[in-house]
Amino acid sequence: MRLFSLFLLVSFLLSACNSLIQDVDPDKLPKVDQKIVVQCYISPQDTLLRATVSQSRVVLGTNDNSVTNGHQVVLSEGSRSIELKFNPSLSAFVADARQFPIEAGKTYRLKVQKGVQSVEAVCTVPQAIPLTTVKLDSARLGNDRDGSLFWSYYIQASWQDPAGSVNMYRLAGDYEFLQVTTSTRPNQPPTQNSQQMINQLGFNEDNTDFLSDRNRNGQMITSQRGYLYLNSQTYSYVSNGSVYTNSTISKRPIKINFYLLNVDMNYHAYHHALELQNDAVDNPFAEPALVPTNIQGGLGCFGAYNRSTITAILK
Repeated sequence: MRLFSLFLLVSFLLSACNSLIQDVDPDKLPKVDQKIVVQCYISPQDTLLRATVSQSRVVLGTNDNSVTNGHQVVLSEGSRSIELKFNPSLSAFVADARQFPIEAGKTYRLKVQKGVQSVEAVCTVPQAIPLTTVKLDSARLGNDRDGSLFWSYYIQASWQDPAGSVNMYRLAGDYEFLQVTTSTRPNQPPTQNSQQMINQLGFNEDNTDFLSDRNRNGQMITSQRGYLYLNSQTYSYVSNGSVYTNSTISKRPIKINFYLLNVDMNYHAYHHALELQNDAVDNPFAEPALVPTNIQGGLGCFGAYNRSTITAILK
């Protein structure tokens, strides 16, 4: 009797759920036209001016949101202007930055047009903020899998935040080193393979590489840690009764470049929203993040940044 009652309850719940599913007449949905989507970021350090242009997706009908070359893309500042031409290998509209240098403190306008569709945006390039000091440190950590110990290295930089203005920053960096792999085989001399490597610093504290001068305007700011991941390991395996060994070592000195990007509000708001959106993936409890746009009549972002660099050597 209990099984029969449970069966009736489940059947009722399923029928109730099915009753919530309704077909919607497509003619009753709001009509949303495709919009031009633009991604363009400019900096005085640019060697190549670059903009990607595509079309937004519509709810109904066919979609083609691939990067297209059917647009006219013009970047201007005052009386100066330059047209960016489509480069198929980069899938972007580009121009030589030497022909149109980007300068701090100036306001630029980007206009994208295709037929009757036209969008535009403006941004102002922030000033560069010099990095004043850099600190290298290390920690001895344990491997949870085999109990072995290894060294973890990280870098931090400091700078003086300008007083009286709101500044948004993004951290980046890379490190260059020689990676040497030695392989031993039975009855053969060891062989070595050397490769020059360039890896990106990892800024995984607080799950973001952005920060601002909020509550520390005009003060000295120290960055979060940027981690170096150095591959130094040895492993062996047995095949047909013979032992084979591979040993990988990251050779010193290691050159570390720390970059501080002083970004404008357009750049920060757009990329911060993308971070929140990515954090919400596969998380049913996360709130949806609306991605802002400063493209009038379209979608995307036209932003600017100014980069400062400081270099350290891990000997």
